[in-house]
Amino acid sequence: MNNLLENSGNYFDKYFNSKNVRKIELLILRVAVFAFLLHLFIIFLGNNFLYFKNFQHSYLKAIYTPFSFILFYEVFLLVIIIPKSISEFIGKQFEVITLITLRGFFHDIADLDLKNSIAINNPAFIGLLYDLMASLIMLSLTILYYKIYYNNRKSDIIIELTNFINIKKIVSLSMILILFLLSISSFFVWGSDMIEALKLKQNYPNPNTVFYADFFSIMIFVDVLLLIISFIYHFSFFTIFRNASFIITTILIRMSLTIEKPMNYLIILIGFLFSIISFYLYSLRNTNNKTSES
Repeated sequence: MNNLLENSGNYFDKYFNSKNVRKIELLILRVAVFAFLLHLFIIFLGNNFLYFKNFQHSYLKAIYTPFSFILFYEVFLLVIIIPKSISEFIGKQFEVITLITLRGFFHDIADLDLKNSIAINNPAFIGLLYDLMASLIMLSLTILYYKIYYNNRKSDIIIELTNFINIKKIVSLSMILILFLLSISSFFVWGSDMIEALKLKQNYPNPNTVFYADFFSIMIFVDVLLLIISFIYHFSFFTIFRNASFIITTILIRMSLTIEKPMNYLIILIGFLFSIISFYLYSLRNTNNKTSES
């Protein structure tokens, strides 16, 4: 068993070191640039040639495409960060859902009729304001979370056994495989839905309800699995509460992906605040213990 864990850990370190991750990043960025230009060209055909009228749309819609690839890379980073601190792992979840929210602006802005006057009571315009305000608040809370984390990182360090780290690396490798398979499956489902939407001249389907909803559903069970396994190496009421608050945040993020605005953003912000307050109290408790021992 120990050999299996060690071999898996070595495999993870070999193929997902900083050099290889950088290569993956560059590859995704190149694909993002190509997809952006291709999407612009397709919209150009739709706007200028009758044969391609089903692809007629605002050029702003093309911004959504490269941003989706960048967001996918952030999800990949979320997966490979699993072997590190769970606190960093949750911080990366904050980043991902913030970028999903920001991407929602690029998705919605193309559906807004910019030729007509924009009224404050226009539901589409209000939706854009929700996207912008929510993303700014999420950014602020993410910065606050990392500030608490870096200020208390020394008191938060728990010496983990090599076996536990290797277990997390196995989980990370499994999630990479799941991410790959889920991406392919979701792409075909979303592609078929998009073709139907183009035929019926409807809005593009929302990929959040296809890929990210499924992904965060899986992440909930991964969080619970890691929490249970961690009990073998470190058992504490305060650690349990902190990690459980992180799981609750993941559940709330998953719920938000299939709920309409602005309630989805309210649920996300509740999840952010719950994790931040729990983490702050946990860090404060550790700091006080260190001070009393001194």
